[in-house]
Amino acid sequence: MILLFAGMADLFPGLIMGTFEEYMVLIPGLIILLPPTIGIRGNTFGALAARIGSRLHLGQIEPTMRNNRELSTQLFSTAVQLMLLSALIPIAGVVLSGLFSIEIAPVSTLLFISISAGVISGVLMFAITIGVTLISFRRGYDPDNISAPIIATTGDITTIPVMFISAFIVLNIPHLVVVISVVIGLVLILIILTMMLFLRYIEVRKVLRGSLPFAMLAILLSSISGIMLQANFDIFFQGAIFLMLIPAFNAQGGSIGSILGSRLTSSAYLGQDQITLEPNRLMIRSTVSLLLISLMVFFVMSLAVSGLGWISGLGTVFYPKLLLIMMMGATTITLVSSLIAYYTAYVSFKIGLDPDNVVIPLLTACMDVVGSTSLIICILVGNLIF
Repeated sequence: MILLFAGMADLFPGLIMGTFEEYMVLIPGLIILLPPTIGIRGNTFGALAARIGSRLHLGQIEPTMRNNRELSTQLFSTAVQLMLLSALIPIAGVVLSGLFSIEIAPVSTLLFISISAGVISGVLMFAITIGVTLISFRRGYDPDNISAPIIATTGDITTIPVMFISAFIVLNIPHLVVVISVVIGLVLILIILTMMLFLRYIEVRKVLRGSLPFAMLAILLSSISGIMLQANFDIFFQGAIFLMLIPAFNAQGGSIGSILGSRLTSSAYLGQDQITLEPNRLMIRSTVSLLLISLMVFFVMSLAVSGLGWISGLGTVFYPKLLLIMMMGATTITLVSSLIAYYTAYVSFKIGLDPDNVVIPLLTACMDVVGSTSLIICILVGNLIF
């Protein structure tokens, strides 16, 4: 039910993308920012939820906000990471677009959109992540099964509207104001990083050392996904309805893999299942059940996409073609995300890293690439058949 709810909710950010497609034309490169910006909400807060969930299971964190030093450390380190990554996303986009000879908007414009969207949506995501994780644990539910899909979907729902609001502001204020705002934001980020280096935030630095390198790699992978979307933008202009599918394809893979990844790491920590080179029983059972659920979710989503496209005026697609695209996407995304989740957890355990800091950030970033690639390929296959 959580995945179905998440899948249906992911259609609304896509509906917003389809409605405001002109912004992606007026600000070239905006679509490049979307996957990594959405991704860092999911993987940063997903990793936060996974770390809190594991520590709740182990009894290292109490399910309360009062006098909880370990929880405060996790929150502060996540805030620092979020601000730094929000500044790095446009820079990665500019570098990659230059390598692929893709013309985009000025870096100051993209930095303004990324940093402002990061701050505004980040405030909401902190409240939701802590609330969902602690409340679900207190009520006897496993946060590993609940937090990842809700956080990934909430990241989409909050981030995409905020990004288009930021884009609207950029288009309607003097460019000098944009530049000054960006400079102020970058200076504040540098001050915070300097404090981290010279003051005794040992526990926070430990968390950042474990998670930040993989989050930065995740940005690179997600930016490649954005480059692919920008390069194939004409495909989506066959009908704005296809834009509606981008968040759903990217987020569902991340949600499915995050559920499996959280199960694997918690099970391994508790000594219930070993993560070996050959996929274990938990991996196989979970993948089969998640595939069946994914097919059902994508089928329901195909009906919803048709209805929303007709109601919103974004257009419709021949339903058998849309159904083929959705079923192919569900199968590909589920199988690939399960394999990535399992072997990322396996490698992280082998080399002594905390999988809670590794699995979800790398998984959601990889699934941005897999989701975007799958969507593009599925649309092309659908065009060939129908």
